[in-house]
Amino acid sequence: MAGLFYATTNFNFDDNLTLSIVFAVIGLVSVGLLSVSIYRLVRAFSDLQNGLEYFYLNDADVLNTYYQGLITFYTAQAGITPANIIISAQKDFEDYLTSELITNTANNQINNREKTFHRFQCHQYMIYSLISLSLLIIPFGIDFGISKGKDKVQKVKVESGIPVTLTLKYKDTTQRLIINPSNNGTRSSKTDTTTVIKNKGRR
Repeated sequence: MAGLFYATTNFNFDDNLTLSIVFAVIGLVSVGLLSVSIYRLVRAFSDLQNGLEYFYLNDADVLNTYYQGLITFYTAQAGITPANIIISAQKDFEDYLTSELITNTANNQINNREKTFHRFQCHQYMIYSLISLSLLIIPFGIDFGISKGKDKVQKVKVESGIPVTLTLKYKDTTQRLIINPSNNGTRSSKTDTTTVIKNKGRR
């Protein structure tokens, strides 16, 4: 089952349709054979819900109570000697044990034969499933050879986008230079007092 799971999960069904069909058919056959093998294994150890019913002799104290009852029964009979009481009680007790042993053994033998049959069927279908899994290697190996040179690319699909609100603030970081037009665009560190006075006079 582990081998079947590994082969199924690592087989690329998109490469070749015919190869995929062959792989699927052999895989289904393997699953069926494994299922029958497991079913036979369960039947070999139990009869499903009820279980296999085995017969056993009564406990020793129950058998002794039955034997003492026979002695009491023959003791109450008229005209029987104590020796004959023991002989008759033992004979009936032995007949009872022999009958019980025959009945129990016959039933248990039937159960054992059924268990042996199901175990044989379990092993048989297990061998069939191993053969089927061995055949599964053929399409799996071909697919492995085809897919060996291909890069495995994972495709990601976004079903729903997440709304994101962006707030952009602009900050002017430009440094501006004060240019004196009267000095041909040359920046001067000294203030031209004449120009300032003339400008004040014009205002």
